[in-house]
Amino acid sequence: MKGLLYARVIRMKKDWKSLTFWLAFPFLLTYIAIRLIGLWGEDTKIPIGLVVERESQLSNQLIEKLSDVAYLDVRLLNEREAINELEKHELDSVFILQRQYEEAIMGGKRKGVIDAYSSNRSYAYFAVKELVTSFVQDDVSRVKAAYEVRDLFKEYKTDEKWNWEEIVQESIEKQETQQLLQTSFSYLNNESGPTEDGVFPIINTWGIWALFSLMTTFFLFDWVIKEKREELHIRWLFTSTGFEKFASFGLIIYTVIMILIDALTFLLLSVFLQQQVSVKLWLSLFIFRIVINLLAFLFVNLFRQSLIYYVGSIGFTLILMVLGGAIIPVEGVTKQWSWVENLSPITSLLNEQIPYVWLTVLLGLFCIWYWKGDKLRA
Repeated sequence: MKGLLYARVIRMKKDWKSLTFWLAFPFLLTYIAIRLIGLWGEDTKIPIGLVVERESQLSNQLIEKLSDVAYLDVRLLNEREAINELEKHELDSVFILQRQYEEAIMGGKRKGVIDAYSSNRSYAYFAVKELVTSFVQDDVSRVKAAYEVRDLFKEYKTDEKWNWEEIVQESIEKQETQQLLQTSFSYLNNESGPTEDGVFPIINTWGIWALFSLMTTFFLFDWVIKEKREELHIRWLFTSTGFEKFASFGLIIYTVIMILIDALTFLLLSVFLQQQVSVKLWLSLFIFRIVINLLAFLFVNLFRQSLIYYVGSIGFTLILMVLGGAIIPVEGVTKQWSWVENLSPITSLLNEQIPYVWLTVLLGLFCIWYWKGDKLRA
């Protein structure tokens, strides 16, 4: 045992620069990718111009609602500036709140209170128009509801004082707590499904980490091919330790080191990217590391040339990423065919589950490989 450990330490000491790089690679690339995606999200906001002919409480509420939409870049301009920027294609569309906007809403009208302009390059005009229309319709509905309540007060001659603002505010709170549907974008999200706010994540942080971690694991395990070179094969004939035992011990050493690095990576990502790390995720990470190390170890034993192994590992990684739902969401498929979840261990990581099928199969294949090698040696 001491001899095996000493041999492995000597090997790692020789390759410490490349080993350090590949161990830090998943964290660095994940952090950079998430930051770039965040900047890209900021740069790809839809620019719209908003012209308010007369400021009022309802117009300010509409401005606030539009400004809260993550994918909109709302710019308050006068009419001349807005039309000029639209003609220069610096704005996707322009919306003008007319002078009688609040009076029209208070009167229950929603037609002709906003003028909308677009150009031949307005790719999001209709979507934004529908969004603005829905906000206006919300205000009209609240006003109508408030007047209905006032009429009920009059009909039943209640002594309670009617307050229009309180009724409108109550309806807003009801809508926020009991909303039926909300659509948005999300980049830095650790959930793999819809969140409590109805936000569905497009980019999953742990999915990106899984991509780089899986690729790094395959590249790190090229040491198996190096140890299997023909010129080194003869040494296994004159030692009491077979290649299977030596390689298995190396697998254990690499797994322990990479588990520690993964734990540090998750802690750093949770701090720098404000990602939540639950106990279930920690357990899923631990099993995920064991699974992908076994997978890389068994996969590399199928090759004798490093170049072919690198090409094959990249293709295999991409296949696992697609099947795991880290690139293309597979929730709709898994709901219809639950067995699809077992096609990639990444699915279990994203869902904070344990890939029992992968773990069982890979442990079985590893035992067969080890037993077969010992038998041939004997």
